[in-house]
Amino acid sequence: MGRFVRLVPHVAGNGVLAVVAWRAAVRALSTGRLPCSGGEGRVLRIAASIAEGVPVDLAECLSTMDSVNIGLVVDAVYRAGGYAAPGGVGAGRGEWS
Repeated sequence: MGRFVRLVPHVAGNGVLAVVAWRAAVRALSTGRLPCSGGEGRVLRIAASIAEGVPVDLAECLSTMDSVNIGLVVDAVYRAGGYAAPGGVGAGRGEWS
């Protein structure tokens, strides 16, 4: 699939799982070997932190994110904690009721 993502068979079914080399992706981002926008880089850093504990400066990342990306982060944090997204958050669209 790519330098940082590989597909592996799912052990409990017919599907496949994507395995991400989070630390390698963040290292490549930090050294300029992974081209992406600033927003994409911030989302990647937060995702790597949630997935593998890669250190991230949340103040730096969150302070410049738009509401859509902050909604995605909120959804990811809830799901990482084992919860459904809170009522009103629209599938990462940052929509609060």
